[in-house]
Amino acid sequence: MSLSIGGIISQTFSMTRQRIGSLLGIYAIYFVLQLVLMFVMFGAVGSSFMMAGAMESPMAMGAGAMLMMIVAYIAYFLIYMAQGASLVHNASPVHDTTLGDSLMEGLRKIPTLFGLALLLMAAYIAAVLLLAIVGAIFSLAGDAGSVLFLVAVFLGMIYVACRLSLIMPVIAVDGVRNPITAVTRSWTLTSGHVGKIFVVILLFSLIVVGAILAMFALMGGSMMGFAAGGNIDAAAPAMGATMIVFFLGFLVLMVLLALLSAAFMAVLHASLAGPEAVAETFA
Repeated sequence: MSLSIGGIISQTFSMTRQRIGSLLGIYAIYFVLQLVLMFVMFGAVGSSFMMAGAMESPMAMGAGAMLMMIVAYIAYFLIYMAQGASLVHNASPVHDTTLGDSLMEGLRKIPTLFGLALLLMAAYIAAVLLLAIVGAIFSLAGDAGSVLFLVAVFLGMIYVACRLSLIMPVIAVDGVRNPITAVTRSWTLTSGHVGKIFVVILLFSLIVVGAILAMFALMGGSMMGFAAGGNIDAAAPAMGATMIVFFLGFLVLMVLLALLSAAFMAVLHASLAGPEAVAETFA
């Protein structure tokens, strides 16, 4: 499949605009789920600590509370990952879908996402151990060896990130349920396209960073304008209202960027996998 950098960026905005309603609905539903989980977690942990204070062995209760926090954090992480899967599924141009279908697709992928997280964690630990050994060998060559090693690691990280960039849409759109198959599928789809994938990801990242910097620049310019007036006390109410408006605007911007990021991954996947990807089934 051909990979058009300009086409991917353009279609990212197009898909976001076309499905903005369902994307916002999915985001809102998962946001509510995350809030509910947080309230449950804080309530359970608070109750545990209160009970610990009334017990003869509060350490056991404290350990239980810590375990509960860990479990809740894992659950929060999985909901966050499922949200990403649902958004990517909904934003994919390879199929027409509904809010409900995409929502359920993300929730159904939680076991796969959990397995993927464990797989990547194990790979990360193994890579760190291996790099520590290789780095020690390179350090024997002095500063030049250390610099060469750091450059090689940096380039290697970029390469691996590009090769694994399609894991989420492979799981959400292609329907892959095996984490290892998802990794190999992403590796296969990105073969021969690492350079263009890096460029398009860099370009999209610059757009995201530029939008955030523009928001802060606008806020900073407004604050400086109030300060230049000389009478800070008189301008305090207006400054407070402006800060609230910019805070709300920043939240809206973060939501839009999250939707755009999901659409970007979906479009990048579609440009390499093609419409036939939706019909494939993996064990």
